[in-house]
Amino acid sequence: MLESLYSIDYWKTYVQSSNFSMEQIPDLTSKVAIVTGANTGLGYETSLALARHGAHVFLACRDKTKAYEAMERMERELAETAPHLYPKLDFLYLDLADLRSVAQSAKDFLTKGLGLHILVNNAGMGVSPPKLSKDGIELIFAVNHMGHFLLTQLLLPKLIECQPSRVVCVSSMAHELTLPSGGIQFGTLGQADAESPIVNYNRSKLANILYIKALARRLTGAGHDKVFVNSVHPGYCRTGIDGDTQPMFGYIASKAMETTRDWAGRTPADGAITQLYCATSPEIEEKKLSGRYFVPDGHELRPGPYAMNKELQERLYKYSEDFMVKRRLLST
Repeated sequence: MLESLYSIDYWKTYVQSSNFSMEQIPDLTSKVAIVTGANTGLGYETSLALARHGAHVFLACRDKTKAYEAMERMERELAETAPHLYPKLDFLYLDLADLRSVAQSAKDFLTKGLGLHILVNNAGMGVSPPKLSKDGIELIFAVNHMGHFLLTQLLLPKLIECQPSRVVCVSSMAHELTLPSGGIQFGTLGQADAESPIVNYNRSKLANILYIKALARRLTGAGHDKVFVNSVHPGYCRTGIDGDTQPMFGYIASKAMETTRDWAGRTPADGAITQLYCATSPEIEEKKLSGRYFVPDGHELRPGPYAMNKELQERLYKYSEDFMVKRRLLST
């Protein structure tokens, strides 16, 4: 469990200098980006940084009011830090818990006739009470993996058309923590409470890495080797992703978690650096880095054993694809 903690390469990331910074983001004037969960936390900081360097950024969010408030805040910040820039910010409705809504969001974007060069699958649910999605999948898994899987697959032809392009999935070191036997028990994904909320979260973060590895293999095999797809652990961040954990863990444990995150957590701006590295750094293309896993700040790390299991990668990809095909959300 948590193999990375016993890896010297993991600890090197704490003593080595950062491999990337906001200042190293290149000019993105001709690029179009979609960032999910862009109205707050890591998504907000990622969108702000992309826009600051000239990208046309779509904030893919469920709450339209919060998205527009975020865009107004970005515009104010950019007016102070980059007064020469006219930011290109747009809203794209996206509800990752509803797969038909995800499909409509992809269609809405594609009808705009724009290119797509950067897709950051940043949105996610933290540890939360057991619940099923509208499509009958455990909710954390539905939001953190299934919704992003469908969005990425539907936008993939555009990303291929616009290559060199990037896909970034925000995972977590939690993919190495407590998991079901085998990593994912596929027969329980339609049950809300088959596992604990913590295991549900860890499982979803494992799925992010498994998917990226399977996708990278397919893209390379099809000759689309300039679509670079990678996953990241942003670090322990103060983003509020866990929400109210008191009903699940009680007041004392919940307060301890909150205090620890406030004391030891990284700021959202710092946490966004690694996903910005994968989304923008020329090094990704120069070194042909795809199907990899990165930790702060822009350092590659070998993920846990389950994440490296090729059979599990392929099984998850097939499960996800078959689920969408049966509902006519994807074609074979």
